[in-house]
Amino acid sequence: MRRKWRIMVSISVAAMLLLSVIIVGCAPAPPAESPTLHLKAAQAMMPKDALTHLNLTEMCDRITERTGGKITWDIFGPEIGDWTELEIMVKKGTIDLQFNAFATGFDPRWNILYLPFLATTFEGAREACSPGGPYDEMGAIWGPDGNMYYLGTWLNNVGMLGLNTDPIMTPEQAKGVKIRVPPLEIFKVYVEMMGFTPVTIPWAEAPTSIATGVCDGWVGSGSIYHYKLFRDVARTQMITFDFLEIWAITMNLDTWNNLPKEYQDIIQEEATRIATKRLGQVEDEELEYRQKLIDYGWTIVDMAKDYPDELEVWKNLAREAWDVFEPIVGKIWMDKIKVIMGMPVE
Repeated sequence: MRRKWRIMVSISVAAMLLLSVIIVGCAPAPPAESPTLHLKAAQAMMPKDALTHLNLTEMCDRITERTGGKITWDIFGPEIGDWTELEIMVKKGTIDLQFNAFATGFDPRWNILYLPFLATTFEGAREACSPGGPYDEMGAIWGPDGNMYYLGTWLNNVGMLGLNTDPIMTPEQAKGVKIRVPPLEIFKVYVEMMGFTPVTIPWAEAPTSIATGVCDGWVGSGSIYHYKLFRDVARTQMITFDFLEIWAITMNLDTWNNLPKEYQDIIQEEATRIATKRLGQVEDEELEYRQKLIDYGWTIVDMAKDYPDELEVWKNLAREAWDVFEPIVGKIWMDKIKVIMGMPVE
């Protein structure tokens, strides 16, 4: 099944790439009176050699090419601030376009992005984030409330538990173990339901908190982060898929509204293209960096394979958070997510 899905993604990406070539080759150049614009784009948290940053650069370069050089970019990574700070920059127009998560402190409805144990396989993760799905639908409606235009859903990573301890697999073992969570209420709720003691710490301070013993572990990242940021301060990865690191490609709404229609069309096409391409990359990137962790000496525990009963206990406990947040995000949206994931709807 995994191979079948990956073949389907490859075909989809290839088709979109071919379509892009046709568009670039046949579409007329923007009219001479079209404005020349220099915009700013950024992605949150990922190292600049990560595929997410390279994808952002590719998208911007293709937009420059397709507009005949009329749109050019400054492209930034995490050096300009944490992910919550980047969202504020885009809302204000300091940065025009971002690959980033949503901070639920600004709009609590976005807790729906971080539903615990939403998908427990790569195939399910790709299904949840496919173009035209529920997240694209709600983004089109909710984005303008934060002065942002929603261009597409970005599956940045699959999240799992990292530890500076021996493996932990049960709520009883988790008692008293301090786990770093991002400043998002849904993480605090479900991590506590799993038996841990949640400690809210900004992402930029997470590796230091592990190194100094402020926390014993963390949630909020997959293998590329584990290797790039935590490999020297932790030693255990629990493959839980406890959440999907779902970002979005968004643009400052004022910037978007002031673009000529031909520019909007190009940017939207390239955002959809690169988001689709990303779906075909996530699994390979995850497995590459998981192997790097193994080679570095980490203990890797595949709970779905070796401890399925224990994982099911955690999943059932954590998914109680879905009911907690349903009144916040709205039953209609929660039901849309459940339907696409094959879950029962009451």
